[in-house]
Amino acid sequence: MTSADVMDSLLKTTNAREAAFLHALSQARLPRADWKDLAKAATPITLMGLSFPNRLGIAAGFDRLGRLGRLAGNLGFGAIELGSWTQETWPDKPISAGPQTLLNTQLGIRLAVAAPVSPELETRELARLMEKAWQTADYLCLSPEWLQMPVSHVQHHTNMRTLLEFQQTLVQKTRKKCPVVYKLKVVPGGEEPFALAHYLACQGVDGILISFDFGKGAIRERYRSWLDPEFQATVCRSLETFRRHIKDASVLITNGGILSQQDFLNRVQAGADLTQVHNALVLKGADIGWKINDPASAQPDHGSVG
Repeated sequence: MTSADVMDSLLKTTNAREAAFLHALSQARLPRADWKDLAKAATPITLMGLSFPNRLGIAAGFDRLGRLGRLAGNLGFGAIELGSWTQETWPDKPISAGPQTLLNTQLGIRLAVAAPVSPELETRELARLMEKAWQTADYLCLSPEWLQMPVSHVQHHTNMRTLLEFQQTLVQKTRKKCPVVYKLKVVPGGEEPFALAHYLACQGVDGILISFDFGKGAIRERYRSWLDPEFQATVCRSLETFRRHIKDASVLITNGGILSQQDFLNRVQAGADLTQVHNALVLKGADIGWKINDPASAQPDHGSVG
């Protein structure tokens, strides 16, 4: 059965994502012996003041409530982003430190406001959620709806400064630094917010997440697009442009369409400091993290992507 056949089969299964999550959870609880050897070859990297075991993470949406959490380190991931968490979907139990894992996985939490009434109210609610998650998370990820809406520049800047200043207030209050990443959604082939990324970097945000996302709905044609090398190269060229716009002012994270080790290597070569996968765990299995990070299977560098 080809990878395309497997993909079609999974996408026809209503509970494919939940089944993939439960399988990943069972694998993480009983990691294979050969994964321990791969963990020893990990090369940590320090970004945003945090030590990541590698550049590969799990995107928000796969583990919504933190049931997998830091156990993602047993699957070869250097980071995992939980959520999105809203006031209405906040887990009943706080996320504990968890058991010892093969990798010291960093824990991110995506925060969101359900159906915000206005940019100002959304900003205030995000600040409350930041305070609530501050001590649990290693880093936070925000995606305010107003960030990519046609609001006035003054309104946009005021809300941005409110969040940045509140972040500093929490640092002073708790004596804990918790980096905050801002997500920008990019529809492949659509208009790309290069200027907005530049603005965020100029404001000194810790990180910018470029999420290449077709939108809701598991349409097979969308996923087939990611199997086209030229399409992947186009996305990498876009990522290179984002890197030039933000320079080294902020950490650059990306997700969307990373299904193989070569996809991962291309994104890093294009300028990504960190990468995230989600659909790869559904389509390729729970061991995809170790497969991507296995140095023995790495392909030679053939130069610039695309």
